[in-house]
Amino acid sequence: MSVQESEFLIRRGLTDNYPRKLKISKEFIQFEDSNLYTIPSTLFKKEDIIEYKFGIHWMQYKFVFGREYLIFLRNKENKILKINFKTYFGNKKKEYHIQFNEILDLLWDFHFKDITNKFIEKHKNGQDFSIGDVGFTKDFITINVSSVLNEIEKSIPWDKVRTRNYHTYFAIYSEDDARNINRGFSYLKDWNTSVLYSVLRTLLRDKGIEIYN
Repeated sequence: MSVQESEFLIRRGLTDNYPRKLKISKEFIQFEDSNLYTIPSTLFKKEDIIEYKFGIHWMQYKFVFGREYLIFLRNKENKILKINFKTYFGNKKKEYHIQFNEILDLLWDFHFKDITNKFIEKHKNGQDFSIGDVGFTKDFITINVSSVLNEIEKSIPWDKVRTRNYHTYFAIYSEDDARNINRGFSYLKDWNTSVLYSVLRTLLRDKGIEIYN
């Protein structure tokens, strides 16, 4: 029997050690992110969730003394739900890292895998769409690259699209001009980089353009 809902207790840090409930189900995400007695939690319904971003912020002053795990979700009304917790001097580092990955796995399985699959179906049906500022068409993708004064939109034919994935960001570039036509997308700073990664690499694999281990 598959899991339908999971619950976590989030302790944000030294100044906010109150155990806050986080519920992730196939129908909603709910987190006790408020100190208000009347409205203690924020709830995002599945059909309203559109984007997320996540990562680890290293806290340091001359040396690293802690890390903050960060997850942001955005809904159709442009409301943002922030889930975060900190560990200092390695205390509960392993426990918190496991919790962080478990939350991300559930968010993917319950919500963002479906969003990804919808984009893939749109491409198969010949529909144009965008993920962030990356445009997808039948014949090419578009990315915004930096110039001297601003950003310029560049098109890359599908057979020339190349990607590279790193620990904190995902890069797209043109095989013909990688030096000038390239763009990196941070998992923490840019919305839906994980979705972009999955959609683009799935399509490139299906087209026989890139093969991944």
